[in-house]
Amino acid sequence: MTKIVRHLRGDESGQIIVLVAILMVGLVAVVGLVTDGGLVFSQRRDLQNAADAAALAGAMQIDESAYRASSAVVLDERAARQAAVEYLEAEGDITYVVVVRPARVEVSVSRRASTGFLQVIGIDSFEISAGASAAPRHGVASAQP
Repeated sequence: MTKIVRHLRGDESGQIIVLVAILMVGLVAVVGLVTDGGLVFSQRRDLQNAADAAALAGAMQIDESAYRASSAVVLDERAARQAAVEYLEAEGDITYVVVVRPARVEVSVSRRASTGFLQVIGIDSFEISAGASAAPRHGVASAQP
């Protein structure tokens, strides 16, 4: 009987390698999700900043002659679109849509966000998008310091 137990016990050598290999795949997947999740989130934040800045650049383009004549803030639609598009073109590899309405500039942007660890399992990139809108304003909103 002791001989059989020793024989069965001796056959367990190398089984831990299979367990480690399976757990290693799970560990790499979790590390990849954490690392690439942070990377994609950072790229999404940068894309949102670009959308916000482009919308604000467009909203700053007011019709000066209308403002001087009546003190009414009116958006110069052509200049607003041009300013937003120029800003987005300077950003680089961005797909964008700029919609200029009489009182608002709306910007939608998207791009491919690259990954690092997840490329090992075949996920090279994600599509990320952001949007922003801005309206022309004048004066001081609050006199508090």
